[in-house]
Amino acid sequence: MKKSEYTRMAAREKTYWWHLGRLRIIETYVRKALHNKSNPLILNVGCGTGGTIDMLQSVGTVDNVDISDDAIKFMKKSGYKRITKVDDIKLSFKAKTYDMVGAFDVLEHIDKQVSALKEWKRVLKDDGAIVITVPAYQWLWSDHDVSLHHKRRYTTTRIEEAAEKAGLVVEKKSYAIVFSLLLVVGFRTMNKVLNRKTDEETSYVDVPKWVNALFTNLLYIEAWFHKYTVFPFGTSVVTILRKK
Repeated sequence: MKKSEYTRMAAREKTYWWHLGRLRIIETYVRKALHNKSNPLILNVGCGTGGTIDMLQSVGTVDNVDISDDAIKFMKKSGYKRITKVDDIKLSFKAKTYDMVGAFDVLEHIDKQVSALKEWKRVLKDDGAIVITVPAYQWLWSDHDVSLHHKRRYTTTRIEEAAEKAGLVVEKKSYAIVFSLLLVVGFRTMNKVLNRKTDEETSYVDVPKWVNALFTNLLYIEAWFHKYTVFPFGTSVVTILRKK
């Protein structure tokens, strides 16, 4: 990820509708995966600028790792502890250490996705879970993916196939951030028709405060529904994986 994108993300994580709503959806899956386990030990892979850490710390004890020096600097500047710098997908933690591994918009950055899943499985307790979010649909590929150094986008089938190769099974899989799919397609179509240039480094679109609040609340409602159902489309894929 470009350094400029970290700066933008850090500024937006606490106010922008996509981050706020996505975080509520992730929390729904984290709590479902942990089954109300008391003070679970959680590994937060690719912690970025720390947007998920407060939520995860409300659930259990969290270790954070990232490959980026810029991300680590953001984390330390924000006062977070239990931070480990990694150089590749290999983790320094012992096998069967964690109750949950979270990788939120991380797997799409990794060349050897199956090897990464196997390493996350290695540090996972036998009754633990891996919770993953990834961007949806290769046909949505854009300059934004290039800027963020993505390797691929996913369908629910594609993530399940990768999990199977790593010796993991899907407990639940769904698309997420549902309503935004129409927004993204419409926005890109309009830009193409109008031949309007966009900033390749960010997908953020500034909206009025009331629209930001509306979109946030729509995703909060979606997060509630994720407790009971799955969605057939969306701009993200979210899944809970377990050991076979």
